[in-house]
Amino acid sequence: MDKVRKEKVWKAFWDRQRTVRTPGVVSQQWDAISRAQFDAWADFSALLPLEARVLDLATGFGKLPEMLRAIRSDVTIVGIDVAEPLPKGSDGVQLLGGVSMEALPFDESQFDAVVSLFGFEYGDTAEVSREILRVLKPGGPIGFMVHRGDGPILSHNRKRAEQLSWAITERGLFGTVIAMLPSDNSLSEEAISFAAGMAEEGRRRYGQVSVAWELAESVRRTLLLGPSGPRRKLIDTLKFIEAQAQSELGRIASLEKASEVADDRQSLLAELTANDRQQQTTAQVALPGEPPFADLLIL
Repeated sequence: MDKVRKEKVWKAFWDRQRTVRTPGVVSQQWDAISRAQFDAWADFSALLPLEARVLDLATGFGKLPEMLRAIRSDVTIVGIDVAEPLPKGSDGVQLLGGVSMEALPFDESQFDAVVSLFGFEYGDTAEVSREILRVLKPGGPIGFMVHRGDGPILSHNRKRAEQLSWAITERGLFGTVIAMLPSDNSLSEEAISFAAGMAEEGRRRYGQVSVAWELAESVRRTLLLGPSGPRRKLIDTLKFIEAQAQSELGRIASLEKASEVADDRQSLLAELTANDRQQQTTAQVALPGEPPFADLLIL
């Protein structure tokens, strides 16, 4: 797709997303990263036959199906994800939750193309590859946008993980604060002072808007509101904040593992290669002036 056409299609797509506000599709990250992804998939879309039926693996909230429909309004997309429930797909898009990539509920040769945006590398790639070959029509294009271990996305997330681990494990933010809470509903100046000190230390170590500062500051503010409700509710709120932070650490660990899997291209594509599906091209996906954050592998 030429540059002028890409600009026109991107603008129409972006305007629609700002209007629709599909969860997960429009967010703070919908900016230059999404545009770089969009441009790569616009080039891939030239490989799709007219009125193609496309399968998107690990679709999430349907970001990639929405992109492809904006680029090629003649295609229809089925997006599957193990998570559920998923939102209702827009016109030409069907989203199916509770579906594993390793066990697709489709008959043989049902799709003209199979794609995935940061999904394939999270699964059992050998099993997923066999399922792809089963449901894909012979010779149909395959596109995987995968993470890069040397890219800025993983680098950014590793910094977040370092800061979260510092606050939760090294400094014991939540355990220390909860132990300082009085048995009644009174304000704990000791706990507030500890959280404030950690927030300041996090700011000095990692920066004013760092997750280290943000986490400790959220605890400090929660403690200030504590006397307005039962002590049990305050503790539950603190434990909820901690659980959210631990969940992010788990997500980052999964991202690290997926990036490692994606970087080993020989193993990643081994099952497809063994079945005569060779990688044709690799398109690097990057922000202007920055190193690539992803690769689009086309088979």
